[in-house]
Amino acid sequence: MKNLIYLSLMFFLILSSCSINKISTVTVMKTPNIEPVTLQPYATFDYEEINESSAIIKSRVWDDVYWTLNDSGDEARIFPFSKDGKVLRAEWYKEEAGIYIPDAVNIDWEDMATDNNGNLIIGACGNNDNMRRDLAIYILKDPFPLFTGKTRIFQTIPFYYPEQTEFPANPNNFDCEAVFCAFDKIYLLTKNRADTNTTLYRFDSLDPLKENPVTKIGTFGICGMVTAADVTPDGKKLAVLTYTSIWLFESETDDYFHGKISWLPISAKQCEAICFENDKTLLITNEQMELFEIPLEDLIRIK
Repeated sequence: MKNLIYLSLMFFLILSSCSINKISTVTVMKTPNIEPVTLQPYATFDYEEINESSAIIKSRVWDDVYWTLNDSGDEARIFPFSKDGKVLRAEWYKEEAGIYIPDAVNIDWEDMATDNNGNLIIGACGNNDNMRRDLAIYILKDPFPLFTGKTRIFQTIPFYYPEQTEFPANPNNFDCEAVFCAFDKIYLLTKNRADTNTTLYRFDSLDPLKENPVTKIGTFGICGMVTAADVTPDGKKLAVLTYTSIWLFESETDDYFHGKISWLPISAKQCEAICFENDKTLLITNEQMELFEIPLEDLIRIK
């Protein structure tokens, strides 16, 4: 578990600095000065080994199935579950849960995504100290959930940030805990540690035989550390989660930072996963095994 005292300190620094725009190329929106909404969980995971949920995604292959995974420290496995937090598994197997991926290694897995072609994408791109040279995304076929067993990686895509020229980086802005798929592309949002911005990157090549450079799209003053993201199947609505807020970007293209923008400050312990239940509702999990439901209509339109 990450140090909650450290997170509290980071929240203070974020709130005290998010209104300052020192970089002219950063898109910044002014947010209302309101108290965070304390979210109330509607359910908890029923499997105690899901104790550091760092991703949530709704399957586009199987009805009423969601996927999650634990952050570093767990084995390379993913967990199917229903909306009420109940882990799905074969009727004949009660002691263990999850689907293992033997040809993958869980080094700081931070988020999952899904596309419209029946794939799941795992972001093996957590990079707290900006030291990693083995950043990758794993692509696998969405496996049958009522099965306790194994699956395999369809493709491993190594990548790098062209802007990172030293290891560790200075400034420390090349961590990533948010992965999503839109417009037939895979995207990343950085979790900056030197400021309160996030940068959107796009994969323009997915070559498993080389390191793929990701393309910088833009930077947004998100007033926090991004921990997850998800889009609607048409790619037009992007939900982004930080430790202290939910952001919604609406655009016809991937120029999300210049479209419609909504926002909601929240308090729900250590939230690190978000997904669309449908085009009107979001689901969030935290590392305390709780699940939350947030109607999009609760967010405040700021642009």
